[in-house]
Amino acid sequence: MPHNNIYNKMKDTNAIEKALLKKINDECRKIANNFGIELEKLSNGYGGKMFYDFRNTSSPNSNDTISFHVSGRDAVVNVIHRMLMDNHAEHMLKYKTKELLNKLELI
Repeated sequence: MPHNNIYNKMKDTNAIEKALLKKINDECRKIANNFGIELEKLSNGYGGKMFYDFRNTSSPNSNDTISFHVSGRDAVVNVIHRMLMDNHAEHMLKYKTKELLNKLELI
């Protein structure tokens, strides 16, 4: 039955990774939601539209910029959340995994 033991350990590892990814997702969602709250405060306090144009303005030739538009607080929050996950989730997982292993004194 050694094969079963390895399978169970793999299931435990997958469950731990899924739990860490959920925490990472929640942390990124909280950051994005807080940004959305600040946008609402800005809009409610000063007026303005909830239509946002995301574009790279660092390109010397403005015709080469890639852009997209979103309308509304929730759409902005979703874009920010996706960007945070795309750019930071993998690094956060490595960091949190190492932190967990250190706490368990496994490495």
